[in-house]
Amino acid sequence: MTKINLLGLLQNHALFRHISQEEVRELQKEVLKLELDKGAMLFRKGDMAEATYIVVFGLVKLCLPSSQGNDKVLELIRGGQSLGEAMMFLDEPYPFYAEALENTLLLKIPRHALLQLLDRSPLISRQMLAGLSYRLLGFIRNVERYSLQNATQRVIDYLLQLSASQHSNDIRLELKKHLVASLLNLSPETLSRVLHQLMDEQLIRVCGSNIHIASEEALKSYQTHIPAMH
Repeated sequence: MTKINLLGLLQNHALFRHISQEEVRELQKEVLKLELDKGAMLFRKGDMAEATYIVVFGLVKLCLPSSQGNDKVLELIRGGQSLGEAMMFLDEPYPFYAEALENTLLLKIPRHALLQLLDRSPLISRQMLAGLSYRLLGFIRNVERYSLQNATQRVIDYLLQLSASQHSNDIRLELKKHLVASLLNLSPETLSRVLHQLMDEQLIRVCGSNIHIASEEALKSYQTHIPAMH
């Protein structure tokens, strides 16, 4: 069992940072630690939403299952982020599943404990509403990206985002390439074609899951000048 400072994690999380220490200690009594091995399911489509989860470390993918096996990746949840709030408020079953892509540690906050805290703290209610609104905005931007950007522009966007989050031009793909393709709403064949195209233009070098960006400025310039229907 991984040793963690549960109280410290709750106090430092953005959602609970401004509530009293006494309230955090009360919440701590209800919180459970969950350790998931890589590939383990946190919940499946159709399970009832009974809690909110905070990822301490690791990576969780949210996916829509497909009978054809090509599940659609909706979102990646990283350390410090949370999941499950929206469905918990609706008291509805999950329309997607959550799977750990790495060994992952989560905090499980039961529905009743969080609702009690929300009743006592308007500030937390506003912070949670802001978080849900931010996530909705992210989904809208994704829809906009799929509608207005071609395949090459989406891939470049993704590479630049990884470079920014990893603070390096030598980036590591968090996902297998077929999952990256699903996240970007592309076929694996299209993703492969785009990566080869960028390699031919000497904008990137690819070695397995590692990608070197030769120049962010050149990549951004190439993205800007791609014909809209390329």
